[in-house]
Amino acid sequence: MMKKLVMLVMTGWAVSAMGANLASDNASNAAYNDGWQSGDNGGTGFGAWVISFTSSSPDRNGAFVGSSANNGDPAPTGDIDIDGESWGLYANQLVGMSGPDIGVATAYRPFTGGELQINQTLTLQMDTGQVDSWMLGPGSVGFSLNRFSFFFASGSSEYSIGYGDPNSTLALQSTGVPLTYDGLDLAFTRTGVDTYDFAITPNGGSTTVISGVMPETGGSLDSITFYNRTAGPGASHDVFFNDLEIVPEPSTIGLGLAGILMLLVRRGKRA
Repeated sequence: MMKKLVMLVMTGWAVSAMGANLASDNASNAAYNDGWQSGDNGGTGFGAWVISFTSSSPDRNGAFVGSSANNGDPAPTGDIDIDGESWGLYANQLVGMSGPDIGVATAYRPFTGGELQINQTLTLQMDTGQVDSWMLGPGSVGFSLNRFSFFFASGSSEYSIGYGDPNSTLALQSTGVPLTYDGLDLAFTRTGVDTYDFAITPNGGSTTVISGVMPETGGSLDSITFYNRTAGPGASHDVFFNDLEIVPEPSTIGLGLAGILMLLVRRGKRA
């Protein structure tokens, strides 16, 4: 029995040691002085950004660095800026004689070291603008962790939690948190293999904590994708993100498991 317990703890330590590294970045870092594009890699602990658009026209979709006070209606609104800067995504839709041209902007970033482990937390800020309903599907803005997504979709009155697909507005769970143009503080904590706690704090408001279960499929929790799916034209429809962090580092989790291992070994010696 003792050998089985030791093996179990050692296995848990090995998995945790390969978890996502301690990481931190925000839009005011020097890497974004010339804007926000693929290959940028500010802060520490993350991989480089990969930014993609469905339309080749800069009128339809794009990424930039600017103030999040300029979205919503009426502007200016509350913001999530650091030194006046946030990461912004815009996307809209044009329906003309030559056919539809849909704008979708995504910003993908891998974690280094592996996926989020149990008790690791990802924190970020998000500032939602207006989100319109369009002929070719509802607009939506949010972020995805492959098996988990948080978004606001047109036609809704509150934010939703989904199963991870940025192209879907299917809500697995409503949050009860209404749309705000003033910004949100968000914290995703992995509490088990398939479970999580998600804390939502609107600027100037109280925190809502939701505990849930992720789908078993959809990919690893080893990256984040910000997205704006044709929310609408003009600055009022831009979505912004900022202050991305991962805590604690895997070694901290490993130390806790190593302590349990030492306790089991000492108990074995006394037996």
